[in-house]
Amino acid sequence: MSQGLLQQGLHPDPLVTPLSASDRAGWTERQRRAYESREMELFRAALTLPGTSDVRSGVLDDLSAFYGFPAEECVRRCLHWEALSTEEWHSADRTSPQGLAAFYNSTTSWSFDLLWYAYLESAGLAYPVAPAVAQVARRASAGRRHLDFGSGIGVGSQLFQGLGYETTLADVSKTLLAFAQFRLERRAIPARYVDLNDEGLPHQSFDVITAVDTLAHVPDVAATASELHKALVPGGILFANFDVRPRTRENAWHLYEDDLIPRWQLQRAGFEPVLALDGMITLYRWVNPSDVAHAARGIRDAVLLRSPLRPAYRRLRGIGVSASG
Repeated sequence: MSQGLLQQGLHPDPLVTPLSASDRAGWTERQRRAYESREMELFRAALTLPGTSDVRSGVLDDLSAFYGFPAEECVRRCLHWEALSTEEWHSADRTSPQGLAAFYNSTTSWSFDLLWYAYLESAGLAYPVAPAVAQVARRASAGRRHLDFGSGIGVGSQLFQGLGYETTLADVSKTLLAFAQFRLERRAIPARYVDLNDEGLPHQSFDVITAVDTLAHVPDVAATASELHKALVPGGILFANFDVRPRTRENAWHLYEDDLIPRWQLQRAGFEPVLALDGMITLYRWVNPSDVAHAARGIRDAVLLRSPLRPAYRRLRGIGVSASG
């Protein structure tokens, strides 16, 4: 689609700016397959609600029922989520671990952002990450135990559950986890919930982990990567990305301006990149960090990801900091 529709700070409204033929003309083959897939049908079903007529109605019903706002106010908060989130962030000092935790445990703006963004994915106005990931996961792993790390509003978990997975939602945000649990329980969807403030992840308990738009908000990627590695079964798979952005007042919760070092930390923990999905997210395979082969890969990664010349090389080629190049 035309990325101009997804302006920083203001979500589009599909009723005002619907999907057009010119948008679809720019899609990749993987994006087209995901949009037309059974996984997308299940994704849309996860956003609707018994008694509602369509995705939009389901989204607004969830938000209205949980937060007590009328539908019109919910739409306003969805469209203008970034201004609200910026206000929440700058209402207190976020430079300490305590300040960062306080933000995640009190934010409400992200519920409106994430649920509306899922609506945009379902309408073709944003890349359908969850359906694309689910399509690859079914081919890449025979296991059916899924962890949604940084689960947000829980739509990804619903999709995997609809495909026959046992799903666990884990998040550091108590407010998002509470909203996700409310949404899933309204639909009688069984799931386990892990509040990462209070408990860690069980070891070797998952075949598939998704960490979508999560790791760029983690202060210690190395420690988190180690925890995720322990949580996966040997040979399991991880889908992850680093949504890194220049630090501005509106991007303050994105903790990294460049993805090279966080990617190196993830791969050093024992994750080998296997497949990049249109530059949106990467499929990693669990590998033993004690293996000789992994040590050899570490030398490669030190050159590709840790070399002080790499940022200059990127700038020379004009590669964005969040790209995989």
